[in-house]
Amino acid sequence: MNQSPGCLDPDREAMLQATLPVRRAAFRRLLSGQAVSVIEVAAQIGSSPESVHRAVHDVASVGMAEVTDGTVVAMDGLTTQPTQHGLTLDGVQLWTWCAYDIVGIAAALGNDATGCTPCGACGRSIDVEIRNGDPKVTAVVGWLPSEACSNVRAEFCPSALFFCSMEHLEQWLATSDDRGGEALSLPELAERGRDEWRQVVA
Repeated sequence: MNQSPGCLDPDREAMLQATLPVRRAAFRRLLSGQAVSVIEVAAQIGSSPESVHRAVHDVASVGMAEVTDGTVVAMDGLTTQPTQHGLTLDGVQLWTWCAYDIVGIAAALGNDATGCTPCGACGRSIDVEIRNGDPKVTAVVGWLPSEACSNVRAEFCPSALFFCSMEHLEQWLATSDDRGGEALSLPELAERGRDEWRQVVA
């Protein structure tokens, strides 16, 4: 995401813009299926390892990066660590932090991709087919939370789910504490994603 999905406050959003070169470099490397060290990112963008480490720490503090022992393993929803949300891009197996990331990232890249994520209501595996960044139209519907948050991964991602049908989404909403958000089709989610990841994939 070139910014959060609308849930962070203005100061945190400004930080994400200030750290964009670091985020972009790390994200590009993760697309290859490999994690990237802070030192490698620093060399790529012509910055000091110390400043890159601070930037990654800042991004991680709002739930949009993960770094382990000086190595970035996740950035802007894309991760090399297995999760329940799978994404295959150009034959590379990757994972994301939420279902929305699957179509958002592929849409911004304009790539062919496949994804797999469980229905938020029944748990059935949902396969997502994407061609040139456009997901195939199906009965699948996604929930895009809109409530304010301070950590995207912890507070936004758990509810940014796909559902087999609108009926399943309604069943989930009836028992969920999540009330703020939108029900969107996969093409509508892809359109949002093109904008949110635009600068990161540029």
